[in-house]
Amino acid sequence: MEFADYRPYSEGDDLKGVDWRAYLRHDRLFVKLFVEEADLPIYIFLDTSASMAVGGKFDYGRKVAAALAHIGFVNMDRVSLIAMAEGVAQELSSLRGKNQSWPAFEFLQKLECRGNTSLASAFKRYFAVPRAKGLIVAISDFLDPAGFEPGLRVLRNLRQDVLALQLVSPNDFDIAGADDEVVLVDAENGDEFRQRITPALLSAYRQAFDAHCAAISDYCDKNGWGYVRAMTDASVEALVLRALRKEGLLR
Repeated sequence: MEFADYRPYSEGDDLKGVDWRAYLRHDRLFVKLFVEEADLPIYIFLDTSASMAVGGKFDYGRKVAAALAHIGFVNMDRVSLIAMAEGVAQELSSLRGKNQSWPAFEFLQKLECRGNTSLASAFKRYFAVPRAKGLIVAISDFLDPAGFEPGLRVLRNLRQDVLALQLVSPNDFDIAGADDEVVLVDAENGDEFRQRITPALLSAYRQAFDAHCAAISDYCDKNGWGYVRAMTDASVEALVLRALRKEGLLR
C-alpha cells in the first residue's frame, strides 16, 4: 500500500484512516488515501527449438531470461518461465520474491534444445488456461516454418503487453564464403540441400533476412509492442541495461 492523497473526512469514514497530525495543524479532519500496488505477472517465453542451438543463440537467450527473471524478483513481480518449441516443453510458473532467483537459474540451466518451432502452438497451449494480464517476453530467433505472424497473432488477441526479443547470430548472416558449394542442413528436421553460394545469392539472402527482421519489428510497432534485435556477439549486460531500458522495460 502506497500513500496517494488526502480527502476531507466524511461521516462514516473509519477513524483509523484519519491523519491526526494534519488535524492538529489545520483543525480539520483528513483521511489518507492509499493505492494498492499489485505485482506484475511477467511471462518469459524462451525458444528451446533445435534452431536455437545454432550460433550460441540458446545460451545467450538463457542468460537474458535469467537476467529478466532476477529483475522481476527484485521488483517483487510474479515471474513465470516457459520453455517452448512445438508446444510448451517445460514451465516454472508464478515465482515471486528475491529468493526465487536460484530456482529460476537452475530451471534454465537444465533446459535443452530439441524439436521444431511452432510459436502459435506454444502460446495457444499456455494461454488455454486463463492467465492474469501482464507482460509477455518472447525470446526467440522467430525462425518458424509457419512464419512469425501466427504466433504473434495469438498474443495480439490476448491483449497483453509484449516484448519480442529476436536473437540473431553472426552465422545467420554469413552462411558460407562466396563461390563455395555447401550442404545446407535444416537444424530442426534434418533436411539437406546442396547449394553453390555465389556473391549474388549471398547478397539476396542477406537482404531477405534483413527484411524478415524488419517485418517482425514493424508488426510489433503496429501493435504498440516492444521489439529488440539482439546480436549474440554483443554483451548481455549491454542488452539488458541499454536496449531494454530504451523499450521501457527497465527504468
